[in-house]
Amino acid sequence: MLMRPLFMLLLAFVLPIANKLQAQTLQFSQVLLVSTTQTVPANKVWKVESVMPINQQSIYHQIVVNSTTIIVGTTNYTGSWFNAFPMWLPAGTTLAAGSTVFRVSVIEFTVVP
Repeated sequence: MLMRPLFMLLLAFVLPIANKLQAQTLQFSQVLLVSTTQTVPANKVWKVESVMPINQQSIYHQIVVNSTTIIVGTTNYTGSWFNAFPMWLPAGTTLAAGSTVFRVSVIEFTVVP
């Protein structure tokens, strides 16, 4: 007998939370090459995939996210490469190529609720 009220109470708390935890789907939108400052549009997310360095002598490869310069890759004299990709950026985030980067390769997705 006590089980039924407990079950009803559990449903009253779990269902509202479960409705808010619905997964979102990402739908491919376009591929971008970013150089100057651009903002991730509303209802979009950007997946930063790589950078195109200005030249091979650049040791540190930088991008600018929300006005902060970030080193996303390094090359040493043996040709080894470190990178911080992929990097996901939500709507409203700004992105630009840094001083050692020609373009930033980005895949844009639309957030489908």
